[in-house]
Amino acid sequence: MKTLASLALILIMITSCGKKTENGKCCNTTEDAEVAKTNEMSDESVFLLESEWENQQAEQKNLSDYGGKIIVGAMIFTNCPSACPRIVADIKLIESSLTEDERNQIQFLLISMDPERDNPAQMRRFAKDHRLNGWEIIRSDKSATMEIANVLGVRVKPLKEGGFDHSNIIQLLNAKGEIVFQQHGLNIDPFKTLMEIRQLLSK
Repeated sequence: MKTLASLALILIMITSCGKKTENGKCCNTTEDAEVAKTNEMSDESVFLLESEWENQQAEQKNLSDYGGKIIVGAMIFTNCPSACPRIVADIKLIESSLTEDERNQIQFLLISMDPERDNPAQMRRFAKDHRLNGWEIIRSDKSATMEIANVLGVRVKPLKEGGFDHSNIIQLLNAKGEIVFQQHGLNIDPFKTLMEIRQLLSK
């Protein structure tokens, strides 16, 4: 009887502990699989870019730091006199159309195409002036800036007077950093963008 009881106990331990760590302790393989599924990235994820960034609080960031949340964002420069404020206003319209619970699952992100002038102090001023509560504005060096522009399909052309000729695109990325939808143009009805956001949130 003792032998049978011992065998039963061993079988229970094996079935409840499908995997062991290096120190011999059990680990939950189901939880591991879920974590791996969440963290896996496709070749189309912007999080694979290894560039370093700085936000308006002068905090060092990697793009992968924004993983886990849906991203609604755009490339802008804070000295832009016309198009960029309109892009920001269009994103704010999207933001205001969402419920508080929906907004809590989204990171609003602005990527500067003008890293020389858009230092943290300038980015903070821009965020304050436009009341961008909870948003992040980030900058990097020129190489990383052009790299992310190419990945996002944003045309950025420096002008002699210091500004930029650029595409006007609002980006929607899923929690894995993959582009799901792009809203092209200015003053666009955000219905399709909101629909795409809610489809992502429902998954």
